[in-house]
Amino acid sequence: MSALFPEPTDPGRSGYLDATDRIKLGDTLLIRFPTEAACRSSAFKRAATRHGLSVAQAKEYVTLARWFSPDMRPRIFSDVRISYTVLREAARDYSRSNMPDHQRWDVLRSMIDAAASEGRKRVTANEYRSAIGSRQVPNQASTMPAEAVIRQLERPDVWQAVVDYIVADPASRREVLLRLSA
Repeated sequence: MSALFPEPTDPGRSGYLDATDRIKLGDTLLIRFPTEAACRSSAFKRAATRHGLSVAQAKEYVTLARWFSPDMRPRIFSDVRISYTVLREAARDYSRSNMPDHQRWDVLRSMIDAAASEGRKRVTANEYRSAIGSRQVPNQASTMPAEAVIRQLERPDVWQAVVDYIVADPASRREVLLRLSA
């Protein structure tokens, strides 16, 4: 790019964004595109591309940035690790728990507090889904051939889940690497 339009140096270009970075990127986009209509504009599409995101990802990040208010953020980015999957579930109710927003937040906040008091380092998506009484996501890998499971690692969301697992429990790094090299 030219000096007038330098290449963005955000973490999205590197291919890895943790939950904090995704919401920060959502904040950046939300400032420029504060309404749903603005998020449907061609300027939004160009901004998403500049950040190395699909339009759907960019819209999701904006939605999460809008949902997680500044007073919620110290809680979700504390010593207890909350994966992006849990944050997305809390904000968007993908598993259709039919709980109102404030109740899903209350459940998540309670789970974070409980994990912290018990000395646990993370809240998992399955724990959260159980707590809000939503449907569990089945383990699709159990019905897939090995080649299909390996191809799943090419998906950014699957790779992100592996990275989140390692970050949440650094001792698991060896186990994950052994499984990936097998």
